[in-house]
Amino acid sequence: MQNFTVHTAASNGSFLGVDWGSFVVVFLVALVATAVVVISYAVALRLLAVGAPLDVQGGAASRRSVRRPVAATVGAIVCLAVGVAAVLYGIWLIIPQFH
Repeated sequence: MQNFTVHTAASNGSFLGVDWGSFVVVFLVALVATAVVVISYAVALRLLAVGAPLDVQGGAASRRSVRRPVAATVGAIVCLAVGVAAVLYGIWLIIPQFH
């Protein structure tokens, strides 16, 4: 004889055995974390590009020597640190041996 069980939706608002409220929270946190990492990396690259020779004259970049401002360098380092910290925190959350 086969024993059949009938799965019903729980009375706490879950459908198909999924707590959709928690699912939405995890989705939004992952979306925000992804945006923070990508935006911080993009801003860091943009700040590191400040002062780079972009003028093209005759197919070769101009040889003008423009130095990157210190504020742009510090801002790029801070943005990279934010991205690295977010990635390391995510790894710490995923790997159970770390906590």
